[in-house]
Amino acid sequence: MERKKTNMKNKILYILIAIIIIAGIVVGCTAKFKFSLAYDDSNRIEVYIGKDYTKADVESIAKEVFGTNDVLIQKIEFFNDSVAITVRESNDEQLNNLVTKINEKYETSLTKDDLTVVEIPHYRGRDLMANYVWPIAISAALIIVYEAIRFRKLGVVKVVAKLIIWPIVIEALYLSVLAITRIPISYYTLPLGIILAVLTLTIITYKNEKKLVEYNRKKNKNSEEDNDKNI
Repeated sequence: MERKKTNMKNKILYILIAIIIIAGIVVGCTAKFKFSLAYDDSNRIEVYIGKDYTKADVESIAKEVFGTNDVLIQKIEFFNDSVAITVRESNDEQLNNLVTKINEKYETSLTKDDLTVVEIPHYRGRDLMANYVWPIAISAALIIVYEAIRFRKLGVVKVVAKLIIWPIVIEALYLSVLAITRIPISYYTLPLGIILAVLTLTIITYKNEKKLVEYNRKKNKNSEEDNDKNI
């Protein structure tokens, strides 16, 4: 009875995972993934203020001028007199307003022509993953070989299949959640995906260890019973 309940719970879990992944594929193909400002199409506006400034003050000005909290402020030079303001888009009116606000704040006489505006294209998903592919592939191959040898008594094909299928399922589920919830892909989402894959492999290894201990225990018990019969 208990086993039937467990199997039913597992079936429900698998169905939910499948639904989420399918929904994620649909959203990912139609609405695409959302990227953070650092990875998306953006305008980088470089300003030479010529005076010391604080990032907080420039950020406050940028948020007011561009009407969004989605701004990225970076120092350009060591002397703290130049700043780069990254926003998703900008127009002439906003740039003129930006210059006016900076002049008021720092008593400068900048004009729109003093700004350097650079259009930055978005990163493609495959480009973001490029640096991770080979390290992950090599590490995964080594883990699979080791565990196939370590847990060969449990069935090599079964062990290898789990090591390949489950990390892929978890990563697909993770990407689907990102697509559905519109959480932007950023500096943190990619490492978190790798952590989830490692955690999945760790859980699989832990379960295999328990199964191997149980397998050896039963095997030893059967051997002892056979020896007793022979005696």
